[in-house]
Amino acid sequence: MDGTPAAAASGRQEASGTGMECLLVAPIDPLTGGPRTGALRRLLNPPPGVRYRLATDRLRYPKRAARYEFNPVNAALGAARFALEHLIPIDQKGAAIVHSFFWDVRKFDRRWVHESDQSFGQFMRGYNNIGGAVRRLANQGFSSYLNSRWCAGVVTWSEWAKRGFAEDGVDPSKVFVIPPPFETVNYRREHQGCNVLYLGREFRRKGGDATLRAFGSLEGAAGCRLTFVGPLGTAEARGMVRLDPRISQSDSLPGATLRDEVWPSADIFVLPTKADAFALAVVDAMRRGIPVVATRIPAIAEVVQEGVTGLLSDVGDEDGLGRNLQRLVDDPELRRRMGESAKERAESLFAPERVGPSLREVYRLGE
Repeated sequence: MDGTPAAAASGRQEASGTGMECLLVAPIDPLTGGPRTGALRRLLNPPPGVRYRLATDRLRYPKRAARYEFNPVNAALGAARFALEHLIPIDQKGAAIVHSFFWDVRKFDRRWVHESDQSFGQFMRGYNNIGGAVRRLANQGFSSYLNSRWCAGVVTWSEWAKRGFAEDGVDPSKVFVIPPPFETVNYRREHQGCNVLYLGREFRRKGGDATLRAFGSLEGAAGCRLTFVGPLGTAEARGMVRLDPRISQSDSLPGATLRDEVWPSADIFVLPTKADAFALAVVDAMRRGIPVVATRIPAIAEVVQEGVTGLLSDVGDEDGLGRNLQRLVDDPELRRRMGESAKERAESLFAPERVGPSLREVYRLGE
């Protein structure tokens, strides 16, 4: 067996003697070349009695297509993707049900389940600030697609997103909150001082600028370091990184490096995102026992218990962000307590054995 995620999932499914075949139609992440994280978590943790068969994009897109910023180039790439992918048929034979992700609008020849971390209206409003008639017409078209009798259910990850689907016009009885499965991780690397970790693909939206300013304002933090994984969007940011020896920056890192070196050495995870559907990196931190410093956007506030598993500030409140970061940097015991609580909460919300049966029940609706 090879070492790919698909092969690993196949091995787990064969070992468990699974039955129902589900065709998982997953988009490819242009940066990693593999399935996007939400789809990958499903693939690696099939529900009891389910065997996944993976179908992915056959076309490869430029890395810039991984960014959600709206501009003519990205709009053209998105339109071309929809047009070209739909000309290539997917082999659906043998599948009892299809599970598609995000903004896939293919017409399947059997019942299907759709999954997305937010509604189309929330995506257009929050990421691209598109409103008016354009958003209304887009919402109507996508909601009509999901309200089809062939769509057995819509899976989303938060109550905030469920409300968004209802506001867009999707039948609320078809929408189920079932977050992606994550198992807890115990591996930690011993180190001196305090390591702060930031992961963000989009500099401004994910709060990379606010992170650099907050870290630069820390007092009495000579032994504190910032690992900044993500692009630097301004000359000011590049200057801050160049002049501060405590900061190490990479536009991106291999998954193995993040898994084996970066995450195990992190003491605080910071993500002052301005707009996000769910922020799976927050879950990745919590399942490893790392307290979170983030913004109080709806989906994150559902996961992070303020004062228990992390500290939250309002979007744009950089003073509050700085105070929260300073508080955790100064207090190792608080970091330890919050980290333990974060792992316990991740176990209660995202454990595969909890999430899987709920998803299996949605699949049964399509049988």
